[in-house]
Amino acid sequence: MNERIVHLDGREIAIHELRVCLGDVAFDPTNPRIQFQLDTSLSDATPTQVQLGFALTVGNDSYGKLRENIETNGGIVNPIWIAPAGGGYVVIEGNTRLQVYRDLSEKYPNDGKWKSIPAFLLPEKCTRDEINFIRLEAHLFGTTPWDAYEKARELYRLNEEEDYSIDRLARMTKLSPSDIRNSIQAFRDMDEYYLSRFGDPGEHQKFSYFVEYRRNADLKKLVKEGQLNIVDFCTWVGDGKFGRGEDVRRLGPVLRDPDARQALIDYDFDTALDQLSQVDPAAKSPLFDKIRDVTQGIKKMPFSEIEGIRRGQEPAKVALLEGLADTLNAFISSMKDSSAN
Repeated sequence: MNERIVHLDGREIAIHELRVCLGDVAFDPTNPRIQFQLDTSLSDATPTQVQLGFALTVGNDSYGKLRENIETNGGIVNPIWIAPAGGGYVVIEGNTRLQVYRDLSEKYPNDGKWKSIPAFLLPEKCTRDEINFIRLEAHLFGTTPWDAYEKARELYRLNEEEDYSIDRLARMTKLSPSDIRNSIQAFRDMDEYYLSRFGDPGEHQKFSYFVEYRRNADLKKLVKEGQLNIVDFCTWVGDGKFGRGEDVRRLGPVLRDPDARQALIDYDFDTALDQLSQVDPAAKSPLFDKIRDVTQGIKKMPFSEIEGIRRGQEPAKVALLEGLADTLNAFISSMKDSSAN
């Protein structure tokens, strides 16, 4: 057991580096990956260590790759973090790597290297702030990042249960306060309104849909106007109306058009876009979307910039505008000639 000094949350802490027997260390039930499975479980019974380990693998697309890498390498590069608990230890950071070792110890029962795992042991008097610091460092910036849903769960937990302010979280994570608020609210939406209805493994991967819902200014207006609510949104996500999270960014115009909105309800988002494109070509065409942006940009051009062009101070801009006008006039003329024939 080797002692070393590390800096945690601005303090020097003496820790020990060792190998710990797998049977002496327990999973952390507050781990976000574990918590998702517990939240969607129909049983209220206290989960066993086997069940907690299984929760780390189900719906975790990266687990197989991690296990393969550790098996090929013959062990982990970064030790897990543990703390004393009830005569043994509990994982502070590294639950999934512990599960990999448990799997490999079953696969190779005669290979001693899978019977224990390298670990950093924290002192018994380690504070909650120091433990939270380790988790954030490892899973927001480190070598074993959580996915967006898991990060949001941890931000939510720190904010709600540990009483960390948004400003404090922003300082610790280097994220903007608005991003933190959106992530926390998106997690709350998913946890309270979505997972209770759509709790299959892998559903948390739709978390980006809820982040887009919370950060989109147009959708916020629709919520205030009473044209959108979280329950309907959850239904559309759960029913597979959207093919990807970025579809939510374009949801506003669909909901404002009655026919497109009905197409979304009856079919899906792509059908709704097809319907909307009949009255708004920019809905599906990147070219016409840019044409609309250019049109609006010209209409909103600052007076000072217009005056500079008029006075001949911006010849390059004049050339671009003339080129645009020539191209557009030639195109419209060709359309007229085709219709006349």
